[in-house]
Amino acid sequence: MIFLVFFFKGFAALCAQSLLLREFYIVLHGNELSFGIVLSIWVISGATGSFLVAKNVIKKNPSTFYFLTIFEGFWLFISLALIRLCRTIFHIFPGQMLNIPQLIELTLITAGIFNFSQGIRFVIGGSVFRRNIKREEIAGLLYGFEAAGALIGGLVFAFLLQKHTNPFQTSAIIVLANMISNVPLLSFFDKKIIKISMAIFYFIVLFLFVYPVGFYSKLNILTLMKQWNIKSPPVFYKNTHYGNITVIESDKELSFMLDGSLLFTAPYPDVEWIENTSHFPLLYAKKTEHILVIGAGIKGIIPEIVKYRPKTIDCVEINPELISVIKQFSSSYFPEYQSGKINVIEDDAIDVFRKTRKQWDVIILDAGFPFSLKIANFYTKEFYNLVKAHLSQDGIFYTQLPGSPEYMSESLADIHRIMYLTLKNVFPSVYVIPGYFTGYCAAVSPDMPEFSYSFISSQLRKKQIHTTVITNFYLSNRLDEEKIHHFLEMIGENRTSVNTQLKPIIVIPAIRYWISMSATDKKSFDKNHDASSIILSVIFLVSAVIYILKKPVKTRVLELTMFSTGFLSIAWELIYLFLFQVNYGSVYFYLSILTGIFMGGMAAGSVIFSIHVKKLKNASRNLFLWQMIQIIFSIAGIGLAILLTRTFLSAFIFFIVMAVAGFLAGWEFPLINSIYLTREKTITDSMGRFYAADLIGATTGSLLTATVLVPNFGILTTCMIFVVIKIIMAVFVRTVFLK
Repeated sequence: MIFLVFFFKGFAALCAQSLLLREFYIVLHGNELSFGIVLSIWVISGATGSFLVAKNVIKKNPSTFYFLTIFEGFWLFISLALIRLCRTIFHIFPGQMLNIPQLIELTLITAGIFNFSQGIRFVIGGSVFRRNIKREEIAGLLYGFEAAGALIGGLVFAFLLQKHTNPFQTSAIIVLANMISNVPLLSFFDKKIIKISMAIFYFIVLFLFVYPVGFYSKLNILTLMKQWNIKSPPVFYKNTHYGNITVIESDKELSFMLDGSLLFTAPYPDVEWIENTSHFPLLYAKKTEHILVIGAGIKGIIPEIVKYRPKTIDCVEINPELISVIKQFSSSYFPEYQSGKINVIEDDAIDVFRKTRKQWDVIILDAGFPFSLKIANFYTKEFYNLVKAHLSQDGIFYTQLPGSPEYMSESLADIHRIMYLTLKNVFPSVYVIPGYFTGYCAAVSPDMPEFSYSFISSQLRKKQIHTTVITNFYLSNRLDEEKIHHFLEMIGENRTSVNTQLKPIIVIPAIRYWISMSATDKKSFDKNHDASSIILSVIFLVSAVIYILKKPVKTRVLELTMFSTGFLSIAWELIYLFLFQVNYGSVYFYLSILTGIFMGGMAAGSVIFSIHVKKLKNASRNLFLWQMIQIIFSIAGIGLAILLTRTFLSAFIFFIVMAVAGFLAGWEFPLINSIYLTREKTITDSMGRFYAADLIGATTGSLLTATVLVPNFGILTTCMIFVVIKIIMAVFVRTVFLK
């Protein structure tokens, strides 16, 4: 019964974390790099709570544990509402994105307060139950059972909760799990407390299971209306495997939203965008028999492509439910989806290229703005090489981004510079079409005609294609040679590397531009990001050296070792989440599963070591050997990252490495506690000290990995930095404990 408390504590924590991350994901338009900021605040808040208990600032008694359990459950409801109301709170319009200070503030108030309570309860729980478990085993067993609960929580959230409940119903289930975890504590309290507990429990059950379409559904609808600033409920809202789909209606116009970003509107689409995307590549191409459309098909270009009478039109869309929603709500606008004129491929575009040898005459891509790793993957050298391999001899590839023919900010110019040079690195001929939709037309053959006004206008007359926007006057303006020359001068070619999967450098200027255009504070993203990254890294290393030189040295080394393990465990977790995103196109559905498997590995490591702790003859030597094993694991991680750029990896591989990473982290917590514990050292001191060190390390690792290391140095270099960190810690452990 004792471990039931920590099992359900871990279950509730992982479900709450996954729930809040998904809501932040929508508010931040699918930017998974924000995970680093959210997770860093999540863990530092937990570390603060555990530290305050260890220092006796907060009383260690069952009553505190009990009432914090109730508080966490209801704070989750408040957190959901605050995230959805953030645009109202910060005076941001729908479609705009929070800036960094606003994200930090919102995360502190929501996820931060929730996990602050979790951190307090972990140490109090260890203190309350210390008499029931041997002191050598308690830290690892409690840590392990909490992680085991997180594993089950991740699986339950992925396969049951997110599929069958709305976010507020999910929150109610988390409250129930918290209440169940309090059952072993009821013997500590009088009958009044028990009656209050049961009243709260049955109140929640009544609203959730007896009247599920009532309170929680109304609360969900009300907050969604506030989130999208609409007067009537969304006509469709669903969290799918590949993201959130929301359809809202206003003035007889439907707006289709994916992860908080506008996809398109119906029945009044953006005609200029549609005609640009379809006619520029198709007028330029020598052959238009076989066409592949990635992403853009759902926005209305298929009717324009049909005008060229191709033999086949393949349309790739990773989210089958998005196609279903389009058929349901705008079938009259997209009749081709009903008539069977196109072949819809429900898969990730990269996976499609890997599975087939088919070649197309024209490939049209609409990937969106590359401010996330998911989208940036479609602007890499590796992706363009796949596209080139699947184009016919005179094939054409077309894509476009927001731009300007006259003036662009430095960040927007950086985006276009990176994209242009990456395309030129793969294709022999790349032509730019400047405009507010700046198009890039790349040809496989160097012998293609010049992409010019005279050629495109002659093709328009020759093929007799009816267009609304694209006229001779429009073409003469868009394809003016002086404008093209001016655009190329604006972006230049100096000081820019090619964008790759393992070094997605296009993300940094994209985030900088998006925030400067969306948020109220245009200075929220530092222009000198590279310099600040170096400064942060130097401060971190210098602080570590100064810290370890303080007395007592052994305690400091143990704390730093736990810190580095926390740092690297969450850093590797993020790296593998990013690599999974690159490999499968979306981590949305698998987020809780991968995190749960990581926590399951941690549970196994903690429990196995705790059971065998007495059998260790030399714990210090084992600590050194464990550092060496982690070094080997980190080197293997580098190999996995390199392998990913050359082949498609099974999801099973990611499940294994997540479990191993968790196991390595879980084993070390009880090992360090067993070394530290003496007659003078209490369980509370040990658990509070090293749990806090673990969480502070996780905070630092999460923040640096997502916002500094990966964007600036790439995944491969970041993995090498991880190896160096563990080598340094292995040297410290050997020097201090194995003299």
